[in-house]
Amino acid sequence: MAWRLGLDLGTNSLGWAALKLDGQGRPTGLIASGVRIFSDGRNPKDKQSLAVMRRLPRQQRRRRDRYLKRRSEFMERLIEHGLMPKDPAERKRLEKFDPWYLRVRGLDEKLSLHELGRALFHLQQRRGFKSNRKTDKGAEDEKGKIKSAAENVKTVMKNAGARTLGEYLAKPRVKNPKDFETRKAARKAAHEAAQEHPVRARLQGSGAKAFYDFYPTRDMIAQEFDTLWKAQKKFHDAALSDAARDALRNTLLFQRKLKSQPVGKCSLDPSEKRAPHALPSVQRIRIYQEVNHLNVRLPGEAERNLTLEERDSLVAWALAHQKLEFQKARKLLKLPDEARFNLESERRKHLDGDKTAAVLANNNRWGPGWRKIPAEAQEEIVKRLLEEENEKTLVDWLMAEHSLSAEAAEKVANAPLPAGHGRLGRTATRRVLAELERAVITYDAAKEAAGYDDLDFDGEVFDALPYYGEVLERHVAFGTGEPADLPEKRVGKIANPTVHVALNQLRRVINTLIKALIKRYGRPTEIVVELARNLPLSAKGKSELERQQRDNQDANDKRRAILEEQKLSDTYENRLRLRLWEELNPANPLTRRCPYTGEQIGIERLFTDEVEIDHILPFSRTLDDGIGNKTVSMRIANRVKGQKTPYEAFASSPEGFDWPAIKARAANLPNNKSWRFGPDAMARYDNEERDFLARQLNETRYLSLLAKTYLLRTGADVWVTPGRLTADLRWTWGLNSVLAGHNLEEAADPAKNRNDHRHHAIDAIVVALTDRGLLQRVATEAARAEENFDRRLLAGLKEPWRNFREDVRTSINRITISHKPDHGVEGALHEETAYGIVRDPLTGEPRLATRKPVTSLTAAEVKRIGDLGIRKTLMERTKGLEKKELQAELERCVKETGTHRVRVHKVEADYKVIRHGKNGEYKAVIPGENYCIDIIETPDGKWRGYGVTRFDANRKDWTPPWKRDHPDARPIMRVRKNDLLRLEKDGREQVMRVIRLAPSANCFYLALHKEGGELEKRHKDSEDSFRWDFANFSKLKDRCARLVHVDPAGRVFDPGPPR
Repeated sequence: MAWRLGLDLGTNSLGWAALKLDGQGRPTGLIASGVRIFSDGRNPKDKQSLAVMRRLPRQQRRRRDRYLKRRSEFMERLIEHGLMPKDPAERKRLEKFDPWYLRVRGLDEKLSLHELGRALFHLQQRRGFKSNRKTDKGAEDEKGKIKSAAENVKTVMKNAGARTLGEYLAKPRVKNPKDFETRKAARKAAHEAAQEHPVRARLQGSGAKAFYDFYPTRDMIAQEFDTLWKAQKKFHDAALSDAARDALRNTLLFQRKLKSQPVGKCSLDPSEKRAPHALPSVQRIRIYQEVNHLNVRLPGEAERNLTLEERDSLVAWALAHQKLEFQKARKLLKLPDEARFNLESERRKHLDGDKTAAVLANNNRWGPGWRKIPAEAQEEIVKRLLEEENEKTLVDWLMAEHSLSAEAAEKVANAPLPAGHGRLGRTATRRVLAELERAVITYDAAKEAAGYDDLDFDGEVFDALPYYGEVLERHVAFGTGEPADLPEKRVGKIANPTVHVALNQLRRVINTLIKALIKRYGRPTEIVVELARNLPLSAKGKSELERQQRDNQDANDKRRAILEEQKLSDTYENRLRLRLWEELNPANPLTRRCPYTGEQIGIERLFTDEVEIDHILPFSRTLDDGIGNKTVSMRIANRVKGQKTPYEAFASSPEGFDWPAIKARAANLPNNKSWRFGPDAMARYDNEERDFLARQLNETRYLSLLAKTYLLRTGADVWVTPGRLTADLRWTWGLNSVLAGHNLEEAADPAKNRNDHRHHAIDAIVVALTDRGLLQRVATEAARAEENFDRRLLAGLKEPWRNFREDVRTSINRITISHKPDHGVEGALHEETAYGIVRDPLTGEPRLATRKPVTSLTAAEVKRIGDLGIRKTLMERTKGLEKKELQAELERCVKETGTHRVRVHKVEADYKVIRHGKNGEYKAVIPGENYCIDIIETPDGKWRGYGVTRFDANRKDWTPPWKRDHPDARPIMRVRKNDLLRLEKDGREQVMRVIRLAPSANCFYLALHKEGGELEKRHKDSEDSFRWDFANFSKLKDRCARLVHVDPAGRVFDPGPPR
């Protein structure tokens, strides 16, 4: 039997629906529907990739591990060459000598070998900053602060006559050398000197005004090592051999070569890696691509492409400047002020120019001479700038090969070039760029002319979809290429974690569905997909989208206030009318006029029958019901306009209408609306191969093409729909009220219930129905409504088949949501902070302690400072201060006292002690989240629950405590977060999802499998019917609770109540 699969793929959800097809390919019934819910791989708070959150602490751990290893190796070298005693006790006694004093004395006086070793060991503790050009890219601001502070240190050292960094830092401390030979005697003097000459680099201030006033560099440490060694060699010539010096110096100054970060494959030629954005050729291809895509729009005139001469004029400017402002482009092309470009918007006022040239051609760097260098030579220079790790090597090369001054060469070497990579490799870039330069053509046309295509589909079909990276090889990166590795590691993956997770879940659902339905229905004949607009967005893109949504919400709140003031209902249509009315003239409500008649529309008139919401281009001819195709106009103008475009209806200036005036008013509308008044507006909805109906079935975004190419491997006919009509069709067929549990009248305007995960399946059903036949019926019905001036454009659209809505309700009610389980023990073992274990100075009770910067303390933490004197002082000084005032006062305290960090105590009963090191050193950590709950049955027949932290679950020698407390108990089940339980609720068995593990309260927080949204917030909302099910462990047996498995296709596998 032929059947069609509809898919609604979002950032953390996948709704699906399977429809029966008749002999003509028309949907005749529902086979099944379902929903898969999964995590999007990002932190919900800041949308940052979870991989990044793991990477940063891992880098910190590795940095400390390398430091400890270097320190240990340096000590071994000192012992090996007689500069430190072998006996640990003897080495401990050397700690009494103040190393600052030894570092100064050693420049002129004889030190014992062990004293010299003590000074050298102190030297390696903080060996100074060494820049790496490749890792410092993108951190120019921080690097600039460090460089400025380092130059300041060199200047003050010179002014102070200090030969070494140690001498400069120690001189204020060594006022009386006789009293300064031991560390104990030096502490007070050192503290006083630290106020004037700090020995640690600390960032001062905050924000744009943050700075370092002190920052030693690696070469300062190297210079002091050499100076000390040379001075002492006169006294210990035999012991201080060249071999000893080289071994110690190499250990002290060694910095490993950094591993190059993996780069993705060229999307057109996977044999090459993607080229860096900074390459001149990549800058040029971007500029040519964007300028070639520019079209000129004049109110009431046909949109046109640029001529070759116009294109070259704009490209020349963009290549010579950092940006091409659209206002400047109008002047260059001698266009009138009312002209607009298709890429121009309220948020986009310019195109980026050649960023690399703008940086390097700066007078303080290469200067104007950069633009005279041949393109091939520029390419190689930038390649060297990007790849060379050593700054001195690069500066020397620039001076020798290109005759730059030392100052200019240094500034070129540190130039902030554009970061990241494009989508093409260098070969593809060169070939496509040549075609873009040759004519004013689009990127797609240039790509085709260069002999490339974007299709990965070679006709091969699989019984089950493989890992997406094996099919979309040109679009993945970071693979090892090792045959023994699993596909994801071997082939690589798409960098965006949300897309990666979504495509993996798509594979699981598709393969499970086909396996479940193939015996009865065979393989799917057709697959229709709709992708969420925010699915491919980066963390920055998602944050920008959220900002826009907040702005829209704020605007809607203001409109609600206006409606309340006008004593009008707060409905979607009324808010929409206000928004469209505001667009007529955002600056002045008194000049908001009908675009067609020019009549003033005041706020009172706006909500009368005289004014209507108008589709600028007829809905029946475009199927465009978006906000960009709507405005408010006088009803009489709407009647005259009918099913015509503004140009078709009014270009001849019929009686009562003035076309030049209409064009002038249209020019004041947002750019996405003003072009619709041109004579070619409808032509833009057509192209040589597809009409507007076909466009509704062919989404052209990059990710959509990837999804289509991937799904073609099933052997089905695949199309990706942009989903512009999904909401309209859902409302027209009354599907919004399916989840409400009753039939609602149309007038009630039921909204989509986003708190019920099953709404994804309803969307998938509508998506599955979106074919050419449906769209033709939509266009016909809309044309009829427009002809009869019926505002309900789709009211007469028939259901796809008889009893359609009831079939949908029946199918939706059968759904059990499939939630992706996460049973791995991997994760944060404990909270990030490691604590010491101390006694409270007042009560003597055990406390956890950690050192924190004084400037980072909260008011509550000030009250828990371990030192009673400091605690009392800070509490008095910060009493009653708010956050900003508190911060400022703490900064003043640091400057006055020199105390930068303090111990803060914390009361915590549940902590773990970790022992490490050769001497059994220990630290305390607070366990992270609970990994699971073990439900057991004791011999008396009662059920009990024992929490297992992720920390304990990862211990090899760990034994569950219930085995100790109840050795004869019987394990019933191990429950993890997001698991599904079937148990009795409200007199019948229901499938509930485990949302939270609460072993301290002896319960689970449960919610029905279909419940979505912010559950804690919903629980507290008196108007929301949702309430937590606090499932007590001891009551689970009475409720016949057991774990059930719901596969990606929504099939429930229930082992039955435990016996």
